[in-house]
Amino acid sequence: MKNELVKLCVDTVKNPSIVQNFSKGLNPSDVIRKEFFELIGTEKPTYKDLRKHKVEVFEIIEEVLDQTVINGVNEDDFFMQFAETRNVALGDSIEFYVPDNSLLVASELAGNHWDISRQKLDVGSTFTVKTKSFGLAVYADFMQFLAGRIDFAELVNKVAKAIKHKIAQEVAASFAAGAGYLPTEFKATGSYSEDKLMDIVGHVEAATGTTPMIVGTRKALAKVTAGANVALFSENMKDQLNQTGRIAMYNGLVLVQLPNVHKANTFEFAYDDNKLLILPSNDNRPVKLVFEGDSLVKEVSDGTQNMDMSLEYKFMTKFGVQVIFNTLYGEYTLS
Repeated sequence: MKNELVKLCVDTVKNPSIVQNFSKGLNPSDVIRKEFFELIGTEKPTYKDLRKHKVEVFEIIEEVLDQTVINGVNEDDFFMQFAETRNVALGDSIEFYVPDNSLLVASELAGNHWDISRQKLDVGSTFTVKTKSFGLAVYADFMQFLAGRIDFAELVNKVAKAIKHKIAQEVAASFAAGAGYLPTEFKATGSYSEDKLMDIVGHVEAATGTTPMIVGTRKALAKVTAGANVALFSENMKDQLNQTGRIAMYNGLVLVQLPNVHKANTFEFAYDDNKLLILPSNDNRPVKLVFEGDSLVKEVSDGTQNMDMSLEYKFMTKFGVQVIFNTLYGEYTLS
């Protein structure tokens, strides 16, 4: 029953239409709710009932979150393009090999400081990504699901959104830290100028042998096309500009939008809206994301410690992020 319920929950989050067809049109969350009622032994579970069966319930939720939240990171467009994701057992580590290409820019952040290390390689090198534990409270949300107040996909997506947001913060901080080591020819500042951008593009192209891509936030990328003659755009480009505020390619260069994300506990953007990255468009994915061990759901309140008598659970996972550029890239800081 456990494996079947896990599969049902995962399918509900990833492809609810399949579950709905299989369950003869019933709401997928209602089907899952019924299965949990059967597991707990009552259709009107109390906190006491849930405590009696918390081991079975938590095992199911842990497995579902691992298959949806953690695996879901890999399916995000940004991470698919820029991140190499690995999963290792608890206590293990994985080595990444970086071949020598005259420059290694490695920005590794742990905690709230800017103690950034770098190396210059001669014959290539290996490195490991340090992992840290991250957790968030799932405050009585499971009981709300059992009571029919939220659906199962919403319950999982709350956790998924928080974890992906934290990973994005870590990636943004690492991206921002690396550019200080670039040669002056690969950097520019000031108001946007296509000539300046093309100079950096030329240097990156000459150094890497690949046609670069332009990476930035929506606002930063808008400056690239702001001075363009829209009358010369194809109908497809005009549609893209109207629907998304940007175009996928300009002047032979692919434009890639960074996700909007705030720094922790602020409304300040993690990515600089005035910065363009000119990255080589090869198969090397600079973001190295490592998950260590299985995720855990743990009860941290038995319903008597909180003032409102509510239960509290915490979802915990362990991961590390490091951004490694083993080739030269460019940066354009706009004013």
